[in-house]
Amino acid sequence: MQNIAITIPARLNSTRIKEKMLIEFEGKPLVRNVFDSVKTFGLDTFVLTDSKKIAATIPSENVIMTGEAENGTARIASIINQLNYDTFINIQGDMLGITNETINPIINHYSSPSAEFCATAYKKGYSKDGVKIIHSNGLASWFTRSDIGYGDHHLGIYIYKKIILQQYHLLKGADDKKENLEQLRILRYFPMRAIEVKYEGKEINELKDLTNG
Repeated sequence: MQNIAITIPARLNSTRIKEKMLIEFEGKPLVRNVFDSVKTFGLDTFVLTDSKKIAATIPSENVIMTGEAENGTARIASIINQLNYDTFINIQGDMLGITNETINPIINHYSSPSAEFCATAYKKGYSKDGVKIIHSNGLASWFTRSDIGYGDHHLGIYIYKKIILQQYHLLKGADDKKENLEQLRILRYFPMRAIEVKYEGKEINELKDLTNG
């Protein structure tokens, strides 16, 4: 088994929901709910943020303060030299109800030294409002927010070998401005494994997700 850490990048100023990470669910901020779930998985877990408000909700030994970052992957890349791990799992701070069962298939795949440099997760089924992943032969070929009528439901979970994060700042000119999805930058340069997982929780992406069951 490789030396793996879980990272939860968290910014205060979400584009869709003001201070989303601090919205309370069952008496705790959203990011603390997710952190508490993930911390039970048995891997070293860190919340990465440039917000003192967010940092104050998490045990200090599990917080790494960062500068501003354009996206979650860039935030992780900015601190990898502070952490002595071979592989990093990126879990979004808005994935309520995430369980160990969700990430086990990813960890099991990466128990092999020959695994790809990066992978992401999806669950079977089309989600009109969510991000869609189009994949073939176990590899991702595209991601989109558009209602295209096909594709599986992409989940905001990634696993990277350290080499990807070390090179991330060099991957220029690969972002699709219309889609505004950070994973497309990596996909242009590296194959990305698509791994089916089970997730019965709730992602908070838009205001309507706060009230929908």
